[in-house]
Amino acid sequence: MHTEPHILELESVDSTNTYAKSHFDELPDGALVAAWEQTSGRGRLGRKWVSPHGKNLSVSLVMKNVENPFYATVVTSLAALELLGKTAPALEFFLKWPNDIYSGERKISGVLCEFTRGGEGTNGVIAGVGININLDRAELDAIDRPATSLKALTGLHYDVKKLLRELADSLIRYYIIYSRSPETVFAEWKRRNFVIGRRVEIEDASGAVTRVLVRDIAENGELVAERNGSTFRFSCGDVRITRESLDFRRLDGTGTDDSGNPLDTE
Repeated sequence: MHTEPHILELESVDSTNTYAKSHFDELPDGALVAAWEQTSGRGRLGRKWVSPHGKNLSVSLVMKNVENPFYATVVTSLAALELLGKTAPALEFFLKWPNDIYSGERKISGVLCEFTRGGEGTNGVIAGVGININLDRAELDAIDRPATSLKALTGLHYDVKKLLRELADSLIRYYIIYSRSPETVFAEWKRRNFVIGRRVEIEDASGAVTRVLVRDIAENGELVAERNGSTFRFSCGDVRITRESLDFRRLDGTGTDDSGNPLDTE
C-alpha cells in the first residue's frame, strides 16, 4: 500500500463500489475510486444513495489487507468523521452504529463495505463512503430519511475536489494505523460512537422496533444492549436517533442536547 493516495476520478458511474469490485485485481491496494456522479449509488439494506453531479463525495477505497468488512467500516467512518470535523469544526458530528455519521437527528454520511474476491485468489474489502457536501434543502427533503449536508448546516458552498484530496489523505492514514494496530482504530471508533450509554430504538431487518439501553460495542462490532434487565446482542439493524436519545444523559454522566451542545453534568 502506498502512503500517497492513488485517486481514480470518474465523471459518472453507476456505483463506485461496483466499479472497484469489477476492477479489484488491477487497482492497487489503497486506491480510491471517486465519482462526480453516481447513477445507482447504494446504501445498506438495499437503500439508494442520492448523489447529484458534483455535489457530494462518493468514493470507494480498495482494501486488500482487510477481509472483515467491519474493520473496513471502522477505518472509513473515522476518516469521514475526521474530514467533517476539520471542515466544520464549530459543528458536532458523531458516529451512529453501525456505519453512519450524524449531526443532530440527521444523517450526513454513510459507509457501505463489501467483501470481494479477486480473480487470482486475493481477498479484500471495497469500502464505499458517501458524504453530503453541497446538497440544498430541497434536495435533502426529497430523501426518504432525515438527512443534512455541510451546506445546509453552515450556509457555505464547499470545494468538493479539495475535500476529496483531504478525505483521501485521512483514509490512507487510518488504513495505515489499522495495518499496524487494529485495536487502536477500534478503540477510537468505539469512543466516538454516539449510542453507547444511551437509550435508543433498534429496527431489525423485519421492521420490528426494540427500545433498549446500549451498554457496549463488542470487538466483533455487535451492539450489546439491555432491556428489562436482559442483555441482547445485535449484529445488524438500524439505530434510530430520537429526541429522547439526544437528550438522554449517558451512563458516564455526559450527553448532548438536540443541537449537539453538552448537557450540564452538575
